[in-house]
Amino acid sequence: MNRRRLALRLCATTIAATLLAASAGGPASALTLGNTGSGRPALALAGARMYIAWAGSSGTAAAKQLVVGYSTSAGLRITKVPGTERVPQGEGAALDTDGTGVYVAWPAGDNGNTLTAAYTTGSALTCRTAFTGIVTAHAPALASDPAGVRHLAWTGPDGHLNVARLNTAACAAGGALTLTNRVVLADTSVAGPALVYDDSGSSNLGLVLAWAAGDGAHSVQIGSFTGSAVLGHRSQVTAAVGSTAAPGLSSATADLYVTFRGDNGSVFYGYSEGCIPTCFHASDLGEQAGAGVGQPADGDYHYYTYFDPTGHLVVSRL
Repeated sequence: MNRRRLALRLCATTIAATLLAASAGGPASALTLGNTGSGRPALALAGARMYIAWAGSSGTAAAKQLVVGYSTSAGLRITKVPGTERVPQGEGAALDTDGTGVYVAWPAGDNGNTLTAAYTTGSALTCRTAFTGIVTAHAPALASDPAGVRHLAWTGPDGHLNVARLNTAACAAGGALTLTNRVVLADTSVAGPALVYDDSGSSNLGLVLAWAAGDGAHSVQIGSFTGSAVLGHRSQVTAAVGSTAAPGLSSATADLYVTFRGDNGSVFYGYSEGCIPTCFHASDLGEQAGAGVGQPADGDYHYYTYFDPTGHLVVSRL
């Protein structure tokens, strides 16, 4: 097991104990917070912290406050990172950990939804970079491999999925982030994508995307990215209902997992059982979500986040 995954497991163990202690400790533990907002929230684990990012309640519909914060108590108390960034209502941000802090990416609601990224260890957003000319109306997705190579995925104005490498080396000296090796995929999405690096030991597909295709069946599609405009290992999630909301993906040491809000408003959760192509069979958890369902990009404890129908942030764990 690499150091990054071991650190995430230790962090997840601590946070899981807190979350279970704060709830009834049943098969699924859900903590409803006092924070409100919209869209698909994001989680990432770094050290002893759970970082959380979401579209807050203040601001205009086109430019809600981007809230980035961290908690050492599974969300019971969140320390917010100072900032004035904005995102569209009903969207949000992406998070990816380097074990010390997190990289954040979002559509800047006060700058024409320009794709923007930054880094934080909790005190401020640093290395902030707006990628001029790259626009996304929906929340993007971030993922990195065990070597620290980081990728960013987003939905372009034409609906096509995009994937590029997010280069972060200059950030250590306060420099800007850069995007290279951009690929525009043939597939389209009606919401923000999910992205994860699958080194689970089960399917080991590398970079994997999930997205809401917006077809007649409202299918949630899955595919692996290897640098080509055509995805490999194609499949779709099998569930009682479909979805047009942004999904979430997670890779653990034994499997690959997916979450999404079904057309019936319920949170769905599924796993692939190591299938290649993936063969997710998702089940209704009986929890109601107002929008997309997010998961951390990595970790052996299966956290997922969403806003309930009243607009309150929920952190849940199976």
